Amino acid sequence: MNVGFSPAGFGGPQGVMSTQDFKSELKNQTNEDLIKMLGDSKVSPMAKEMIGKELEERMNAKGAEGAGGAGESEGEGDDLKKLLKKLQDGTISSEELKKLSGMLGVDVATLEKAKGKEAGGGAAAEGEIQGG
Repeated sequence: MNVGFSPAGFGGPQGVMSTQDFKSELKNQTNEDLIKMLGDSKVSPMAKEMIGKELEERMNAKGAEGAGGAGESEGEGDDLKKLLKKLQDGTISSEELKKLSGMLGVDVATLEKAKGKEAGGGAAAEGEIQGG
């Protein structure tokens, strides 16, 4: 069974790609591009979860390089998840925005643009997943 989904802005003319293709595409994006995608209400929840995991993997890799191990980066990964969730929900404080900006190396203004676009509720879950 081949399962695909349509994360807005990715894929061919049909806008449907496999999850593996999408994960590969995420690796080619900048942190700023990924944050913009998180703020896009047309991006499916499944795609947003994958974007969050990609950002977390990048943080863990950066933390392991800088700290020489995974001890501290695990806590940062949890912080990143929480902050990204708050960003998507629109409940993130200005202090948390600054912290997230520092963690990801993304401008606070970019985070502000992505903030809270999903707070209204259900537009993101519009039958984005297709089975075959």
